[in-house]
Amino acid sequence: MKTLRQSLGYLIAGILLYFLIKPFLQTRIELKDATFQIHWGWLVCSFGAILFYWSVYLNPFATLLSGITEKHVPFRNAFTLFHLANITRYLPGRIWGVVRLLALSHQFGISKTAVGSSLTLHVGIETALGGLIGLSLLFSPKMRDTAVGMLDKISGHTTLLSLVCIGILIGTLFLIPKVSTHAREFLKTLTSLGQHSRLWMNVIAGHILLWICQGFAFFLFVQSFAPVQWTDAGVLTACFAFAWVIGFLSFLTPGGLGIREGLLGLLLANYMPAPQATLVALLCRIWMLSAEIILAGVAFALNRRVKRQQKTP
Repeated sequence: MKTLRQSLGYLIAGILLYFLIKPFLQTRIELKDATFQIHWGWLVCSFGAILFYWSVYLNPFATLLSGITEKHVPFRNAFTLFHLANITRYLPGRIWGVVRLLALSHQFGISKTAVGSSLTLHVGIETALGGLIGLSLLFSPKMRDTAVGMLDKISGHTTLLSLVCIGILIGTLFLIPKVSTHAREFLKTLTSLGQHSRLWMNVIAGHILLWICQGFAFFLFVQSFAPVQWTDAGVLTACFAFAWVIGFLSFLTPGGLGIREGLLGLLLANYMPAPQATLVALLCRIWMLSAEIILAGVAFALNRRVKRQQKTP
């Protein structure tokens, strides 16, 4: 069994590496002309900021868990639970992160319904706010034409695919009794949480702060490769949010790999040469994935420590 787990771990690592390297291989000709200097000070600061973001990312999730279960869920438990499962979302299929999260929920004494409902609300609010931030590009004179052109190109197939997936999902909710039961429980959860206005205010405020933190980290990251004005921090945050939301809504690749980087490269081309923008967009994925891997390692260590303490008489 131990050998099987190790082999599975190597397989997952290989799949992640493939999807990470694939965009570089597809754009290798264009990247030959991308030469620039790295400002290591800004890069280190940006990595510290994105590490902080991923560390506190679970605060709204933990708040929702506490509200749904009607008991205090320690932030440490939410942190460990989420980051143990988060890295598997890059596997093909887009569902393995959620499957892993639900499978681990019993270790922390939390029901799958509570975890699933909290995650749905958490990601839903994050995506909605990201969409609003991304749409602000339409009000930026510098970015409006690029954003509109991108929407014209991707709106057709993305909208159709999204509608098909939503239709399948809704049909599944009604056709499969077990899934239908969980859907009804989720609706009951929303009804019960509707009375807690303070909880919703804390969650929404938390997500607004998270987007500010993530946008600031991304601005520092771009600053590491190209000189940009501090007044452009808001627009760059909107660029990242726009690419993030489209990548998230895409059902074609795990974690939006390739799609997010392509859109981000087009948007960043307004601030630097196109080859450089493409490379910065691809390096952005490595930058974020590195932080996720580090925190997954921390979560793994915390989980092993808890298990060791439980075994000790």
